[in-house]
Amino acid sequence: MSKSQVTAKRKHSTLSLKIKNDILVRLEKGESITNLSKEFNVGRATIYDLKKNSDKIKKFVSTTYVGPGKRQTLKSSENPVVVEEALYSWFLQERRRHTPISGDMLSMKAKFFYSEITGKTDFSASKGWLHRFKSRYGIRLMKITGEKLSNDDSCVETFRKNFLEKVKDLCPSQVYNADESGLLWRVLPNKTFVSRQETSVPGRKVSKERVTFLPCSNASGLHRLKMVVIGKSQNPRAFKNVDIPVNYYGQKSSWMTKDLFNNWFHKMFCS
Repeated sequence: MSKSQVTAKRKHSTLSLKIKNDILVRLEKGESITNLSKEFNVGRATIYDLKKNSDKIKKFVSTTYVGPGKRQTLKSSENPVVVEEALYSWFLQERRRHTPISGDMLSMKAKFFYSEITGKTDFSASKGWLHRFKSRYGIRLMKITGEKLSNDDSCVETFRKNFLEKVKDLCPSQVYNADESGLLWRVLPNKTFVSRQETSVPGRKVSKERVTFLPCSNASGLHRLKMVVIGKSQNPRAFKNVDIPVNYYGQKSSWMTKDLFNNWFHKMFCS
């Protein structure tokens, strides 16, 4: 080799556990160490080391919950494995009940299991630990969609046809829509961590501390009534000597009732 020639230095390459396992499978099928070394850009010594640790690698890959993924080492969590197994079992149990799970809930439950199992309280369940736990068990964040578990959508089409038949001869200014909704004080998160096996996240209707509000307008948008707001208090102190821009009603559960609606309809809507 002439002095002008420079031997190319191999770029360092770190293999994931999945690739390591694939290499071992190919070795068992008779492929040569030299060819595998060139293909994956690693030294022959690396292939020999994989072969030496074959049993450990295969056992880890076969027993992990979600496969090796992008992991590169066999290093496990510093916490007892039984703690994370208990947490993951709880997580799967709650997801089968469609309970929304947040990162704070996972961390809180992890500290609970750690304390119960080890009798210690020195585990902080940090963000770093949470990130690694989710990675180890294939847990990801998804948004809860709609109220699939609460709604009966079998009657929607019938209602739509009947409604269109009733309003077909009316102009937009004659068609009004009043739809109540709620501002929630205590509400479950609208996102949850899910296991890799879950492809969708159905939700439930939320019924918590709230105030109810009712906007109303005609289809043309030319006539908009004052919004109705319903709270638990009959006479909130915050409204004293204040001209509020809504029609406020007090009701012990802050829900719209038949009497409240009739009162609003005859005194506000029809006036």
